[in-house]
Amino acid sequence: MNHIRSIHHINYLVSDLNQAIPYFSKLFNCQPIVEALSGREVKTARFPVGDAWLVLVQPVSEHSEVARILAQRGEGLFLLSFGVDNLSNALDALVERGIKPDAKGPRSGLDNWSVHDIECPLSLAFVLQLCQPT
Repeated sequence: MNHIRSIHHINYLVSDLNQAIPYFSKLFNCQPIVEALSGREVKTARFPVGDAWLVLVQPVSEHSEVARILAQRGEGLFLLSFGVDNLSNALDALVERGIKPDAKGPRSGLDNWSVHDIECPLSLAFVLQLCQPT
C-alpha cells in the first residue's frame, strides 16, 4: 500500500519575505498566511495552490539550520513534503521498503502539521518529508 497521497507543500527558501510576497501574491491572486515557526527560527508566508501549499521560508536567526542552508545553497526550492493520512504508518511502510526517517524525529510544523524528514541517498538539493495535516 502506498501511504503517500499527495504533495502537501513545497518550501521555497528566500532571504527576504517582504520582497518575495508581492510577486507571489500577484501570481496566485491572494494574500498569504504569514506566520513564524519559532522552533525552526523562521518566518513563513503560505499560499494555497490547488490542494497543496507553497511556503516561502525566511530564516530569522543567522545561527539556525535554515540560515545555514540559505548561506550554502542560496534561494530556491528547499523542501518537498508528501501528504499522508497517518505519519507513523507511512514511516513504518517506508522502513519496510528500506527508506529510513531521519534521526531528528517528528516535529510540529505550520498549522500543527506533524512532519518527519526522510533520508534520501540521492544528492537532491532539497529535503524530502512526510506530513500529516491536522
